[in-house]
Amino acid sequence: MKSTGRLWLLAVCLLCGLVCMQAQEQEKKQLPREVPSPEKAARKMTDRMKEELQLTDKQYDKLYKLNLKEQQEHFATMAERGSGQRPSMGGRPGMGGGRPPMRVPGERPAMGKDNVEKMQKAAAKKEKKIKKILTTEQYAKWQEMRQPQEPPRPQDHPHKPNL
Repeated sequence: MKSTGRLWLLAVCLLCGLVCMQAQEQEKKQLPREVPSPEKAARKMTDRMKEELQLTDKQYDKLYKLNLKEQQEHFATMAERGSGQRPSMGGRPGMGGGRPPMRVPGERPAMGKDNVEKMQKAAAKKEKKIKKILTTEQYAKWQEMRQPQEPPRPQDHPHKPNL
């Protein structure tokens, strides 16, 4: 009787071991998340433009440099903004710690007027440079690409009255 109990215990232990090994193998199969970089972002943007607009090599190089510069500035801004904005959790109230302020879902944090103006000026400057690099046909197509596609609005259901 003792030997059957030991066999059952051994079988359960082996089964648990197999389940653990299977779980570890699945963890290994998942690739680590790729760390974003300005170079990768600029390359991706420029590759998409090359595919959509049939860019020449010279146009591609100029647009890559422009996109890279913009992405480097963007990443620097994000790093600067991220380092000073997160409040430390914990600590005593009034000591700079505690709970972060409440935020309404879907609402973006307010940006200063000077930041908005800076962004608009930078966008206009980039627009001028892109217009110089692309042909008129490519530029028109690029502007169409940039327009956000509005999702179709749900129409009123014909069988349900509007309230």
